[in-house]
Amino acid sequence: MEFKKLNILYIGTSLSGGGGVARIISQKTAAFVQAGHRVQVVSTNDASSLPFYTFDRAVHFVWYKQPIRTLLQMKRYYDFINQEVVSNFQPDVIIVVDNGIKGYCASYLLKTQAPIYFEVHGSRNFLLSPITSKIKRVLVDRLTLALSKRFTGLILLNKSSAKDWQHRNVTVIPNWIEQENTSVVPEKTHTKQILAIGRIVPEKNYEELLAIWREIQQLRPDWHLVICGTGEVGYVDTIKKIATDNVTWKGEVELIQQEIENSAFVLHTSKMEGMPMAFLEAMALGVPVVAYDVPYGPADLITSGIDGYLVPFGDQQRMVQCCLEFMDHPDVVRQFGEQAKQAVKTYDKSLVLQQWFSFLNSLDRFVVSNQFK
Repeated sequence: MEFKKLNILYIGTSLSGGGGVARIISQKTAAFVQAGHRVQVVSTNDASSLPFYTFDRAVHFVWYKQPIRTLLQMKRYYDFINQEVVSNFQPDVIIVVDNGIKGYCASYLLKTQAPIYFEVHGSRNFLLSPITSKIKRVLVDRLTLALSKRFTGLILLNKSSAKDWQHRNVTVIPNWIEQENTSVVPEKTHTKQILAIGRIVPEKNYEELLAIWREIQQLRPDWHLVICGTGEVGYVDTIKKIATDNVTWKGEVELIQQEIENSAFVLHTSKMEGMPMAFLEAMALGVPVVAYDVPYGPADLITSGIDGYLVPFGDQQRMVQCCLEFMDHPDVVRQFGEQAKQAVKTYDKSLVLQQWFSFLNSLDRFVVSNQFK
C-alpha cells in the first residue's frame, strides 16, 4: 500500500533533556524517518545542543537559544520559525509538543497552510497548577482553551483526557512500548529496591513521595529507594534536603531498563499525568506500579489489585500499606508483574505505529509525493 511521505515539523521545548516527552519524541521521529518521512525539530529552553536521548541522524534539529519571556520575544521566536524554518522546510504537518503558553500560541502565530496539531502529553492543569492568583488562573485557563481551539486538531494519549478540552477534532494515539526489548525478562530474584521515575518538579509531588518513604523506612529499614530524574537545581536541592537515608539519586538515566529490572516495584505520587512512559516500561518488564489514581492515565494502564495498585490521591497510609504488601510478599509481586506484562501488550510499538500512519494518511490536504522515492 502506497503511503504519503511527508515533511513533519515538531515544535517542542527542552528536547535536549532527559524528560519523558524528549524520550518519546526521539523514538517517534526515528520511526517516522525509517518510514520515509522527513523530520525537523525546533526546540527551546535547552541547556545543550546535544540531545540526551539518541535521535535518528536524519532528524534535523533547530535549537532556538534566545530567551522567550515577553510577548515581543515570543513574536521574534515565531517570526524566526515562519521565516527560517517553515519557509525552508515546507512542512506538510506541524505537531506542537510544547505545553507552555508559547506552545499554545503556535495556533495563532504560525503562518502556514499546513495543518497544526497539538500533541498533548499531560493534563492542561500542568500549566495552571503553579498559578496561585485566582484571577490569573482563570485568565490563563480561558486563554489556553481559546488558543487550543485554533489548532487543526488535538492528539491525546487517552480518551479520558478529552475532558480537559473543547475541540471537535480529537485523535487518540497512546504512547508505545517496544515489546521486542522486553519479551525475554530475566527471572527476578527478591530485590529490596523501590524505584521512582520522573522529572523532579512540583507536579510530580516528590515531597509526598519522600514522606511516604520516610514511614516505610521506619518499618522496613533494609529496603532502598532509587530516584531517576532531574529538574531545576534549586528545587532538586530543596527536595534532597527532606530525604532520609537509603535514597539514591541517579539523575537522568537514558537506559532505564536496568534500574527497572533491579526493582521490586515502582512508586509514583504525581498530582496529574498523561500516559506515563515509566508505567508502560515497568509493566512490560513485569514490574508492577503503586500510584495515585489521578487524571489522566494511571487508570488507563493499571487495574488496581490485579497488575498494580491505584490509591486515592493524598491517602498516604493506603500508599504505605500497598507498598508493604509488595515488600512482604514477593509472590504477589511476581503475580502482579506477569499480569502487568499482559495488560500492556496493546501498547506494542507495531500496533501504535499503525495508528500514527493511519492518522498521517488521513490528512486529506496532502497528495502522494514522489519526492523521496
